[in-house]
Order: sequence, then C-alpha cells, then structure tokens
Amino acid sequence: MREGKIIVRAGGTEASTSRGPKSMRLKILVVTAMYPHAGNQGSGAFVMQQVEQLRAMEHEVDVLHFQGYRSKIEYLKAAFEVRKRTRGAKYDVVHAHYGVTGVAAVFRSHTPLVVTLHGSDALLGRIEPAISRWVCRRADATIAVSGKIAARIPGEIIPCGVDLNTFEPKDRARARKRLGLSGRKRYVLFPFSPARTVKRFDLASGAVNRLAADGLDVELLTVSKVPNTEMPWYYSAADAMILCSDSEGSPTAVKEALACNLPVISTDVGDVAEIVQGIAGVQICRQTSEALAEGLKKVLAPPAGFVFESRPAMRRYSQERIIQAIVQVYRRAIEQRRRMLTTGGVCAVGAGTEAGSARPPRNG
Repeated sequence: MREGKIIVRAGGTEASTSRGPKSMRLKILVVTAMYPHAGNQGSGAFVMQQVEQLRAMEHEVDVLHFQGYRSKIEYLKAAFEVRKRTRGAKYDVVHAHYGVTGVAAVFRSHTPLVVTLHGSDALLGRIEPAISRWVCRRADATIAVSGKIAARIPGEIIPCGVDLNTFEPKDRARARKRLGLSGRKRYVLFPFSPARTVKRFDLASGAVNRLAADGLDVELLTVSKVPNTEMPWYYSAADAMILCSDSEGSPTAVKEALACNLPVISTDVGDVAEIVQGIAGVQICRQTSEALAEGLKKVLAPPAGFVFESRPAMRRYSQERIIQAIVQVYRRAIEQRRRMLTTGGVCAVGAGTEAGSARPPRNG
C-alpha cells in the first residue's frame, strides 16, 4: 500500500490527539441507507464503526438511517428529514454514505455536505454512477474509498478503516468450540450473504468443491447478518477467507480478516492488491473457480515453519487514523462553505460546490 494514498495530514488537531478542545468538536449528521438494525446486524457495520470512532473522539454525531430498499418514497422522506434537521439544529457538516443516499442529503439547509463513495455507486452500471456524479457536484467534498473509484469520480482517497480493538486474533480451538465447528476440518470463510450475487458465491463454492473433490476435508463457511462483535470469532475459527466479487470499493472484510491474522485469497478487485501489499502468504487470483482453488491450496498448505502474520500491516488502516483523515475533510468543507457565504457566494437550496468550483483535490 502506498502510504500517500491515505490522506492523513500530521498538522491537524485530530492527528495529534483523539480529543480536542470543545470548540474543535463537530456536530455531524450522518445520512445512510445502511446501518445495523434488528433484521440485519451486519448491514453497514463500517458506517457504524466510523460513527463510534467519531463519538470516541468527542464529536457529536446523529445518524439518520432510512431503509431505501423498501421504496423510492423512503428517499423522499429522508430528504424532508434532512432538510428539517439541518434547519432545526446547528450541524457543522452532513456526511452521506453512498452516492445514491446523497440524493436525500443534498437537500440540507446550507450545511456543508461530504459524500463518501463506496464502490457500486461509482463502478457498477450507468444509473448509479450518473446519480453519484450529480450528487457529488452538489457536495462540498467527496471521499472515494479506493483509487479505482476516484478515477471515475474524483475525490480524496480515504479507505474504510478497521477497529483493531474489536478485530483481533482469538484462540482457534476456542473459536471453533464456541461456533460448534469441527476441530479437524478446514474452513474457508465467505463472510457475505450468498444471495448477494455481486459477491460471487458460485465461484467461492466452486473453488472449495474442487478441493473437496481432490480429497481435502474442507468446507465453505458462510456468515452474514451477525454483529461486528461476533465476527472475530469466525475469522479466528477459519483457515482462510475468500473474496471473489465482481465489484468492490475497499472491502472491509479483507482488513478485518487480516487484523485477525487470517490468510486471504482474493481476486484483484477494489483496492485489495494495495491492502495486502507486503504481506506474505496471501493470494491474488484470476476470477475463476479453478484459479481460486489453486490459491486456496497454497494458503491451506503453507511451507514448513511458515507463520502467517498480517495484523501489524493493518495498523495503517486503524479506525482512529482513518477518522482523523475524514475529520480533516470535514474541516476543509466547513471552511470552504464559510468562505462562500462570507464572500457572497450563491448557495442555492440543496446545492453546494458545483463542477468547476473549488473542491478538495484528487490525491493519488
């Protein structure tokens, strides 16, 4: 991973301490269609982790979570709610996760808007990227979680982080006993719902079935919709994690697995190649079940004496470090909006920085 791709400037308040003077603390409205809830404890866990870290750094954060998958009407309701909240409360910044979600957030009342693009909103199809571009032209700052996304829609490259306090290695025997797994079988973890076709469960199962056909006692272990606090047990119980998606932004699951010292087999998707750079024992494969099976063979049968150690490399993705970078983007967006207002710049309802105006430079 090239360190310059994570935008952390050492002169900021948050870069030197996790807590600052009260005057430096921000009031933030996070707008998201993905967030852990009773029906799916794993939904948008990466958004929740950012919120928790912001609060740990003593910023005040409100979350507007709407379930957009139910109906497009939910986006309209969310837009009215954003408008009402930003008129009735003095928020310093609104942060929308995903470009499509930003459609609701652009209707904020003169509050700076930051939009984070996570992957499909910039990379898949034509409609979502078009909507995301429209939203980002009306935002004060754009964050892209990978360079591939920023190449499509310019923004500061800040990947999602990993909570190293939550995601840490646990004893494998204890983890397997806790989950009711065999102590002798090999397990390949697929930490996604098989119903999410973009994740390509067919390729993962095909690769594992090939190994089983060759006589290896191996099983594909799938898990989804569980709380973050449970996931380290699955990462610690498994022998490897597999990722073979058609599209990714900056896959959090890869960082979580590596933080738990779990080897990863992946296709070259999203920013995985950067995440695993310099880590011995991982495999980047072509997107076929045959290639993935070969990668699994190598990971499941390492050279004699080899000890897989990936956790130290994940410190560069620590949640605190990532949030420090995001808060710096907030502050620049706030200052930019303040200058626009004090110099008589026109700020139409729901409009922020239009294309061609000053905006954070694309990095990397």
